[in-house]
Amino acid sequence: MVGNGTNTTTASKDQAGIIASATFNVIVMLLTIVGNILVGFSVYYFPRLRRPTNYLIVSLAVSDLLVGLLSLPFRISQTVNGEAWPGDLGKAGCQFWIWIDMICSGASILNLVAISFDRLLAVKWPLTYQENMTARRAFLMISFVWVYALIVGSLSFVKWGGNETIIVGDQCSIQAKVYITIVAIACFFFPLVILVINYGLVLKIAIGHALQMQKDKENIAMNFLSDADNDETSGTAGSPVSSTGRISLGKTSCDPLTADSQKPRKASSLQTMKQLKATKTLAIVVGVFIISWLPFFVIFLAFQYCVLCFKTADIPEWLKTAILIVFVNVLPVSNSAANPIIYTCFNNEFRTAFWRVLSRLSGRRNSKKRANNTNGTSETTYLT
Repeated sequence: MVGNGTNTTTASKDQAGIIASATFNVIVMLLTIVGNILVGFSVYYFPRLRRPTNYLIVSLAVSDLLVGLLSLPFRISQTVNGEAWPGDLGKAGCQFWIWIDMICSGASILNLVAISFDRLLAVKWPLTYQENMTARRAFLMISFVWVYALIVGSLSFVKWGGNETIIVGDQCSIQAKVYITIVAIACFFFPLVILVINYGLVLKIAIGHALQMQKDKENIAMNFLSDADNDETSGTAGSPVSSTGRISLGKTSCDPLTADSQKPRKASSLQTMKQLKATKTLAIVVGVFIISWLPFFVIFLAFQYCVLCFKTADIPEWLKTAILIVFVNVLPVSNSAANPIIYTCFNNEFRTAFWRVLSRLSGRRNSKKRANNTNGTSETTYLT
């Protein structure tokens, strides 16, 4: 009787865990699909958002959208089946899942690398950015990203060491140390180094620009006080015209030559500030991506080269379970749904575009409903 009670309790806990995991994955899948479709709709329907940077963001959204449409349904199927691979999906379904997941995951980080190069170009050379970063070059970068990711994903069909890379046992999994190492380096750690370097350079430029702005403010204040003192000494206080016939409101504005020489720097400062604001949101996206995927890849690689490290009794079972849930089952899956939420919270243009798309779609549905109620016909309203 005690044994039966224990088995019943364990079974109920397992059932509760399956339901919770499946529910979480379904919610993430829906958020991923809806959020990333909104990103694509926003850039497509609003001309103001049709810029090379946003084309790269759309490419990132497409990779996340494919995760929601093509990868997460397989994960949910395995979860509902008690974490065992469903027999009706077979080996072909397992191979497709691994393949598409590798492509989308690789494309995500490579899109972020492309965006980091775009941001570095925009901040370092703001006045020539629009000339250098054209739509054609953005599409070339996007093409390279997807071809690169496709090649890495397709390598999963190669028999590394003469053995199958994708194994269908209790679960659908990869069991090829060489391939896993290649994927981790080519699609995560190497791009991660480039990301850190690029955004480090952007941060350096931002700090230098902030210091220069502070220096300019101090110079303007000192010049203004110096001119005021000179006016009082010469007895011309209150007169806006100096002995040279030029307006005496400070050296930065009184001398036409000085003012003309500062125009390019002021224009560059304004452009740099504008690009830095746009970079802030993308830096948050990169930070969330690193938090979501870095622990996963570290655990993934460590498990290949040190299996006993995870079987040691020194690590409590509850801690192993917590690490598995947070860093393997929750954070990597949630990342695809996180980016649209970040755009909504930190980017005014995307936030406004999201609300306008939703309100217009809602208005179109209401218009159709009203039309059907009045004359039984349907009226179509197109987004512009």
